[in-house]
Amino acid sequence: MKRRSIFPNSFQFLVILGVSLSSFISCLSIISPGEVGLMWRPYSTGLSQKPLESRVQTYMPWNSVYIYSIQWTSHQEKVEVLTRDDLTITVSAAIIIRPIQNEIYELEMEIGRDYYEKVVKPQFRTAIRNILSAYNMVSISKETPNVSAQIKKSLAEKLKDKHVEIDDVIIDDVEYSPSILKAIESKLTKQQEQEQMKFEINIAKRDAEIQQISADGRAKAVLIEAEAQAKAQRMISESLTPKYIQLKAMENPNNKLIFVPNGKDGLPIIVNPEGK
Repeated sequence: MKRRSIFPNSFQFLVILGVSLSSFISCLSIISPGEVGLMWRPYSTGLSQKPLESRVQTYMPWNSVYIYSIQWTSHQEKVEVLTRDDLTITVSAAIIIRPIQNEIYELEMEIGRDYYEKVVKPQFRTAIRNILSAYNMVSISKETPNVSAQIKKSLAEKLKDKHVEIDDVIIDDVEYSPSILKAIESKLTKQQEQEQMKFEINIAKRDAEIQQISADGRAKAVLIEAEAQAKAQRMISESLTPKYIQLKAMENPNNKLIFVPNGKDGLPIIVNPEGK
């Protein structure tokens, strides 16, 4: 009778060793800094509420470890938006978000590790459309900081009980169709022409005002001069009395006067014997 060995042959031994090693390896999980883990024990306590520390975790093969990153991560979305003036643009926006570390258990129980795809992404895209629909296309670029703040505020309200926190929302880019870009360029050109025309009109108005002021000044000066001359003439006419004329005639040093009483108009007769 042939004796059977109680020891497995080399092939069986290798198979058993491989299964054992693979089982052992699958029971190790490395939780790096910036990560937290939850232990899942399906046959005993279920999902642990206390997060696991950042280190190598060992556990039985029938258990599992769910690992979450608690670092800030950026997710970008490209969304078509219909603006207030019924124009379609494409907006690229990013959200910076992370799970709340002390609420990892609730996040896993209520949503899961794909929380961004399930909850955040739909709300993010909806907020972009809703907020930007209140703006005219040409004003969006100027209002980017305000738009980002409004989207962040809207998301914070929508995700209030979803166990995540938002750091920031950023509008990266706004894409316009070629027809819209051409329309914008045409509008800007017209605006520049209008501004130039307004400038030239203002210059012409100022020149006209200066000329008018100058003409008014000259007219006023002429009027003042005419009034002064008229006043002087009146004063002279009023002061030329017969006695004044007699006095001036006698005061003239160049005349040799001979006074003859009872001259014409009561004036003395002035005789200059040397005169021709």
